[in-house]
Amino acid sequence: MDDVEITQNNFNEYFFDIRQHKPKKGQIMARYAAIAEFVDGGMKKNIIELLQKDKANSAVKVMRKLGCATEKDSVRICKEICEDMLSGISIQDIEKKSYKFTMEIFYYTQKEHVPKDDPHWSLISIINSDFSTKLTFVENNENE
Repeated sequence: MDDVEITQNNFNEYFFDIRQHKPKKGQIMARYAAIAEFVDGGMKKNIIELLQKDKANSAVKVMRKLGCATEKDSVRICKEICEDMLSGISIQDIEKKSYKFTMEIFYYTQKEHVPKDDPHWSLISIINSDFSTKLTFVENNENE
């Protein structure tokens, strides 16, 4: 296969977010992970409102689904925000405070499109490729 230059402009032609797409034959799953900061914005205000209304499970789900935070960090950030509220930190200061977390996004793609030797990317092998049944995944930490 010819070398393909994947840019910000054509990324979505090669990488398909698993939340919006089904796998196509021959595709693998790739995980992109990086450290991110949860900063002031609409989603943070929404998380704070959910936590104020004792809807912690919903807040964790929003962090996971929309914030792309890992499960562990989704829970940790919501817990830290609650601890900050209970300690008397104002909502305005919590909104301004930055919370670091690991974000992860999963894509369907062709193996050759995943950057090699990039610590942000890992391959997920699809063991059961019969898509009519439940899929089983195994994460590979190294691109082969």
